[in-house]
Amino acid sequence: MKLETPTSNLMREYNRKFENDERYYLADQAIIKLFEKFKENKDIKDILLKISVINDLYSTNIFATFEMAKHILSLNIDSALEVGEPEIVNKIAKITLSKRKKNFYSFATKYCNWHNQSKYPIYDSFVDKILREYRDQTNFFDFDNMDLRDYAKFLVILEKFRIYFNLNEFDFKKIDKFLWMYGKEVFKR
Repeated sequence: MKLETPTSNLMREYNRKFENDERYYLADQAIIKLFEKFKENKDIKDILLKISVINDLYSTNIFATFEMAKHILSLNIDSALEVGEPEIVNKIAKITLSKRKKNFYSFATKYCNWHNQSKYPIYDSFVDKILREYRDQTNFFDFDNMDLRDYAKFLVILEKFRIYFNLNEFDFKKIDKFLWMYGKEVFKR
């Protein structure tokens, strides 16, 4: 399959599709409202509420929400989130549950994104697949598949994507919505 070149017009088209889809748009608005009310991560009840909503609306499969809330609380992440430190994503993602190491990377990108949308684009399987396909078709940047699951490298890949396709007018949130909506459309065929 030949992917469409991500032009400014295509970006706007897929961002409009996102905003015109009631389910996705209203879910985003609900999360924005929640995170505006509970900005900090100093109270486990607030953290638990945010995890539960993200987990439900994004189907992130966090089956131990209380343990994840304790984990996030222990990391003291507010100042890191404010400045956009990429390593905080990997710190949130990696947790030991019942003596088993887990990596909730996609969830962690979403959790950070809702605290600071301009610094933390979201990773998920559709974004992963579409970025790989664009790499294979255009050579916009040379990266290994696993680089998408290392947040600092993921940020570099997205920035290279933005530069290569001359999408500098779009922030990470708009690029993220495009990649997700277009990826969802392409890979559900």
